[in-house]
Amino acid sequence: MKPFLKFFKFHLFSDFRNRRSIFWVVIFPILLLVLLVLSFSNLGTNGSLNFNVIVINESSNSNFDFSNRIVDIVKSMSKPNKNAVFTLEEMSPDQEKYAINKVLYAADDILIVIPKDFDTSIARSLLLSKLGANFTPATLEVFYVPNRAASSLAQGMIGGLTGAINSFFAQTLGQKVSVVTVKSQILGEMMGSPSYTDFVTPGILVIAPFTTGLLLVAPKLSFLRAGRVMRRYSSTPMNPMSFFFGFTFSRVFIMILQYIGLALFAIFVMKARVDIFSFSAFLYYLFSCAVYTAIGFAVGVAVSSAVAVSALSSVINLPLEFLAGIYFPLFNLPWYIKAFVYMNPLWYATNAMREFLHVSESPSPMWMNIFIPGLWFIITMGFALTKRATERK
Repeated sequence: MKPFLKFFKFHLFSDFRNRRSIFWVVIFPILLLVLLVLSFSNLGTNGSLNFNVIVINESSNSNFDFSNRIVDIVKSMSKPNKNAVFTLEEMSPDQEKYAINKVLYAADDILIVIPKDFDTSIARSLLLSKLGANFTPATLEVFYVPNRAASSLAQGMIGGLTGAINSFFAQTLGQKVSVVTVKSQILGEMMGSPSYTDFVTPGILVIAPFTTGLLLVAPKLSFLRAGRVMRRYSSTPMNPMSFFFGFTFSRVFIMILQYIGLALFAIFVMKARVDIFSFSAFLYYLFSCAVYTAIGFAVGVAVSSAVAVSALSSVINLPLEFLAGIYFPLFNLPWYIKAFVYMNPLWYATNAMREFLHVSESPSPMWMNIFIPGLWFIITMGFALTKRATERK
């Protein structure tokens, strides 16, 4: 136990004395968080008079055709028509969760859902109005984010849309009644509408330990191999396993300090609304630390020169980081980019951390958020151990 503690302290304090390590472990993630929030916190608040609208028609298979007329009216107010105020995207009912996420993360401004009973409600309303009886108007569901200007303005435009719909029925059916009303759903009340600070904070908590795994594990391991330090330790009374575990746990300890420091900074300085005391989030973070450490080991044993380690780390770091949905939501990607995203452990880690920190629901199943990074751990650690065993022969 004493050799393990000695190596643990040695590696830990050597990194604390290293200015390069301090920059990448502490200063870089804080600077990244501050710059992203200051640059993009107003995402979606432009003053455009054209709004991105998603329409989901759940009533399209009924015996009536009223819902399709609603879609046609929205299309008439959308591009490429003259004086269009909307850019329309139609989705199927099974894509509603995906559509809500697009509105939530400013990829679109508003979602209009035509409910299943819409056509029958319209028919009932028209019949009862002819008979002079009271009726309940059919309802369109509108989802928007009130704290985002473009989304809030788009919701205000829906008043004009319902006026156009009721005018259409008045002209075609000869009945001047309001048969359609709007039920607005505020996404902030449903899912805790995140600011950009909330959105990016879980991603920074993913990047920070990943950077530590690459920059504090791989280069040092490569240096130890190039200098044959491990072989020298094996010829001394010191147990190489104590050296290995001391080195590994010193990295994990640094990652834990990163979690605590970054989370507190995000909440108290950047005013992020994330649940840093979520036990599930912390457990998943520890799991992620093991994965990133294994990736660092794999890179460290793959090449033996510092230049090669730096180059390989950059090749791994940049694509994984920018295709993880850390800085911006990932929507409408070509299939070959999607294939890379679905293999990216950082994408699953970011999704899981956002859900565990109560920022938003994960777009990927939670079992996948564990399985894919776990697969990376097995493959990279297996490669590192196999390469190490081969070098010993």
